[in-house]
Amino acid sequence: MKTYHPFSSEVALDPYPYYSWLREEDPLHYVEDLDFYVVSRYEDVHAILKNPALFSSQAGMGLLMGSGAPGKLREFMRARNPGGFGALGYDALSSMRTLISADPPDHTRLRRLVNKPFTPKAMTSLAPRIRQICEGLVDDLILANEEGKADLIEHLAYPLPVIVIAEMLGIPAERRAEFKLWSDDVVGVLSGGVRDVEKMAQGSLKMFMYFSEVLEERRQAPSEDLISLLVRSSEEGDYLKTEEVIMFCVLLLIAGNETTTNLIANGAQALFARPELWRELRKTPSLLPAAVEEVLRFDAPVQGLFRATTSEVELHGKKLRAGVPLMVLFGSANRDPRHYPEPEAFHLDRNATDHLAFGAGIHLCLGAPLARLEAKIAGEVLLERTRKMQPNGEPTRIDSFLLRGLSRMPVRFEPALP
Repeated sequence: MKTYHPFSSEVALDPYPYYSWLREEDPLHYVEDLDFYVVSRYEDVHAILKNPALFSSQAGMGLLMGSGAPGKLREFMRARNPGGFGALGYDALSSMRTLISADPPDHTRLRRLVNKPFTPKAMTSLAPRIRQICEGLVDDLILANEEGKADLIEHLAYPLPVIVIAEMLGIPAERRAEFKLWSDDVVGVLSGGVRDVEKMAQGSLKMFMYFSEVLEERRQAPSEDLISLLVRSSEEGDYLKTEEVIMFCVLLLIAGNETTTNLIANGAQALFARPELWRELRKTPSLLPAAVEEVLRFDAPVQGLFRATTSEVELHGKKLRAGVPLMVLFGSANRDPRHYPEPEAFHLDRNATDHLAFGAGIHLCLGAPLARLEAKIAGEVLLERTRKMQPNGEPTRIDSFLLRGLSRMPVRFEPALP
């Protein structure tokens, strides 16, 4: 096995053998050329996520965006995307205390102001509409491909979260394709997949301008969409600032689209490799919620994020000074044999609800109930509308050090009998 480096394409293609080596041989791995550490064991990752006072999200995620304290990692991120975030004012935006990059008390305030539309109960109310969207997409997939061949990403995993999030935000149908491109551009910058900086900058600028215009429209004429709810949201006389609403929309755009697309893709990939489990789900669809949890554990859509120490701390016998960046690997923690029996095996009955695919602690993903719901309903509809589905060629994996998913998944299917 080649030497581990978190930003190598070889690691992105299949990180799990590298993760196994890290956990057993070097659980606090020093990336010398960029002066930061990689944390790979479940106990350590969980402890870091649960202790925001000692491990700052704001400092860590700021480095990911090319801002924050000077250092090799920040300069590396800026070099990957020269002028990208800075040209758009992202240096300022990254310090603006978004949900993903804020520490208490700012995070506490933001979470309180945006939480209501994302409770599990609120998400459950979306189930009928999500099912309607899924049924339409799968029916279109079947009707448009009479030979029984299609790309599952293009026809289902890609458009489903785009439509759901667009409808939540009140984005008109004719702008959904553009909406997805914006998301891809921003994610590409964060994960290192975008090299066309000018294209990214133009797309991102359009996105910010669009949300600014919509926000002003909703202030003048509120509707029942999420942006209107955010504009009106208040707690004890406190309201979200304009920039905070825009950044929340951007965060929802990224997390809502990319995470669910990758979750559906990784789930299909895992089940295609184990056709006996696919058959078991057809016989017992009530196992789907457990299957979704096992996909999240086994092949997390987001492989990790960054934190930074706020004061001196000792980990695995090493003393780390304040301000040291840490990359915490959710994907590795979820396969730690110290926490999960047979972690490399995919078990429908594992019921591992303590996985770290959505993080932990105060930064536990706000949209987790929505992603779970979309994946479960997508699975239900695929099982109902097809008699058989299997791979039809090699899938194409995305090249990202943070995200794990597929950009293409050719399948062969047989429609269910009418």
